[in-house]
Amino acid sequence: MPSKEAKMINEMFKSMPREPEGTKHDYVAEREQNAKRPMPELPEGITLEETEFDGISGEILRPEHPKDTVIWYLHGGGFTTGSAKERRDITQYLAKTYEVTVISTNYRLSPEHKWPAHLDDCMKVYDELLRQGYDPKKMIFMGESAGGTLVLSTALRLAAEGKPQPAALVAFSPCTEQAVGLPSHTENIDTDYMLRDGTTRPEQYEAVFGINDRKACVEMLKDPLISPYYGDYSDLPPVFFAASDTEVLYDDSRLLFERLKKEGHQVQLDVQHELCHAYPMLPVLPEARETIQKAMDFAGKVMGE
Repeated sequence: MPSKEAKMINEMFKSMPREPEGTKHDYVAEREQNAKRPMPELPEGITLEETEFDGISGEILRPEHPKDTVIWYLHGGGFTTGSAKERRDITQYLAKTYEVTVISTNYRLSPEHKWPAHLDDCMKVYDELLRQGYDPKKMIFMGESAGGTLVLSTALRLAAEGKPQPAALVAFSPCTEQAVGLPSHTENIDTDYMLRDGTTRPEQYEAVFGINDRKACVEMLKDPLISPYYGDYSDLPPVFFAASDTEVLYDDSRLLFERLKKEGHQVQLDVQHELCHAYPMLPVLPEARETIQKAMDFAGKVMGE
């Protein structure tokens, strides 16, 4: 049974007007609308520094007495919207609750910038973090939705390039299969009030990947950097997944978790019930706080804390 807060969030998304079928979505207008939302007040004892990492903008949130652990947070938004600023609910919560430094960065967005611009920017940021002396063994990659996908894709590319891995990966509701689709992509459309229209937009693949016919590009979309489900995780750190069993991307976490577990990889999946897509980004929800605690416990155990 979802909490009363979760029910309110579900009703909010459910009551939002839906786009008529076939409508071409205006991503720029969506970004402008999202940018008007009020930002949460900065918690006492937390400082926020707006900065750049090799030309990529971002924020650093620091408690007064930070622990050694550093979280690098990647926002979601379908690769077309979202920003570090818009994820201050969770980044400020992480910095305050766990007394850790949180680095939250942006990346180029589609449709203005096609894949792999988003991933390229993540790689630039990580290279800069290493140059600045951040210890990957004390670092957690964390993100939600498209940000969760980038967490996995970045780690897979680091492995391919022989670069140091972080201590742990935390992916909240990532999209891990873009090529052929998974059962929950259709079965949960009526219960995922956030993604029910986004999954059927005919221009989504054109916006992000520059392709008009998904079925004709299956092999391209099976690239593990695009669809991390197909990746080789043997050189990757432990992975924590979380998803709601009623969201469209539920199987993206569940099936990859099952595969990695069968392969002997250190992995954990937290499943919540009847919650919105990427719910951990909303720590006002008790379920979000519970999942975040599990993720931090998982990462802490990996790092021997």
